[in-house]
Parts: sequence; structure tokens; C-alpha cells
Amino acid sequence: MDVDFAAEAVTSRTRAIIPVHLNGRMCDMRKVMRAAESHGLAVIEDAAQALGATFEGRPAGSFGATACYSFYPAKILGTPGDGGMVVTSDDALARQLRGLRDNGRVNWRDQVIGYGFNSRLDNLHAAILNVKLSHLDEYIARRREIARMYDEAQHGVPGLRLPPPPADDGAYFDVFQNYVVRSPRRDELAAHLNEQGIETLISWPLPMHHQKALDLSHFHLPETEALSREVLSLPMYPEMMDSDVQIAAEAVRHSVERA
Repeated sequence: MDVDFAAEAVTSRTRAIIPVHLNGRMCDMRKVMRAAESHGLAVIEDAAQALGATFEGRPAGSFGATACYSFYPAKILGTPGDGGMVVTSDDALARQLRGLRDNGRVNWRDQVIGYGFNSRLDNLHAAILNVKLSHLDEYIARRREIARMYDEAQHGVPGLRLPPPPADDGAYFDVFQNYVVRSPRRDELAAHLNEQGIETLISWPLPMHHQKALDLSHFHLPETEALSREVLSLPMYPEMMDSDVQIAAEAVRHSVERA
């Protein structure tokens, strides 16, 4: 979302703004909240990829009426299976959310507030998350260290757009759920890295509005389409060795320079 244009997209049918803190970097929540307040809209933060990230000293998930986190295995704090969390400071909304997660029940046996879902987090997964939570700061620190190594090793590579490096200026604190580069020759770069045994990920090779079954082809979203053509996720996880980061970065540099 380009927050500078968010207000222009509001119509009479708009009820909320859902900013997505993608890849571990938060949106400019000052602008998002200003746009929402000027139109009387709720803000629902998608913080699935931003646990631990901050904007101007405030953590992801602390701005909106509610926020959602993901505990999918590949996330910064992941379970062995699917899982997630919703947070809010609104007591009435919290009660409703608890009902929605447990087939409408807010008490174990005797009170149902409506229809809901079976979205309870498995106890074993919760126990594993409790243990991993004590290591969250370590995970984030290592991810930022890896991002800094990538940035130094790939700085100045022609045609390669890097994410913002780990900053210490107080505006953004990024947790680098993913390390995503952009290249106009993305597919060639991915193929070359694969030949070197370096796994990469293309998260959205086809924009959602190009999915025929969704019937959204009337939208023209040039930035979304450019991102789908150009973005590539490089290996990023706390257990990476420094030597692994250098190997991946050098392979990227070699691929781009030989093209």
C-alpha cells in the first residue's frame, strides 16, 4: 500500500484500512492513522510478518483497533504448524474475538454469543511458542545482522534494488522476516542461484488481481505488477552461517554482473 494515496482510494463502502507490514518493515503508521481518522475508518494491522518491528518507537500491532500476527512455521516466531494471534485493547472486541475463535463460545460450556470458527491454537504449539518467545530478541538481532551483511556485500550491484538496511535512526526498526531484492532480470537471477544450490522464493509471481477466478481484472495496479515481476527473496533465517550469507551474496553479484 502506498499510504500517500490511501485516502484517495476511500469510497462510501470503505469501512477500514488494513496496512500490511511486509517483510518485517512497518508502514508509515503516522500517515495511515491520519488517513483513517480523517474518514472515520477503523485500522486493522496485518502484522503477520512484523512481530518485533517498530515505527517511531511503537511496536507493530499497537496502532490499530486490532492487529493480526502469524505463527506459521516460516515466520520469525513460528510453530511446527499453523497458528496466529489477534490483539486488541478493546474489551468488547476481545470478547467477540474469543467467541469467534471457539465456535462462538465465550465460556467453556454455557454461553455462546453467535456463530464462530474452530480456530483454537493447539496446546503443544502454544507450549513451543512460549519457549521460542524467550529467544525472540536473539532471532531478530541475528536477522538484522544477516541483513547488514547482505547489504554490505551487494551494495552497488548494477540494477539490483536492495531493501532499506537495518537503521538505528529511531523511525523504523525492521526485523527482516524476509530479505527481498528487486531485479528487472529476476527470473534469470533466480535460475542462476538455483543452479548454485541457493534456494530463493518468489512469493507472488502472479498478482492477485490477475487471478482469473477472482474476477478483478478491471484493476490496473502498475506497482503491484512491477513487484510481481521483480521481487526475489534471498535465504534469511537466524541459523545461517556468515559464510552462507557471503556465498549467496557473491552468487547474486556474479549473476547480475555476467548478465
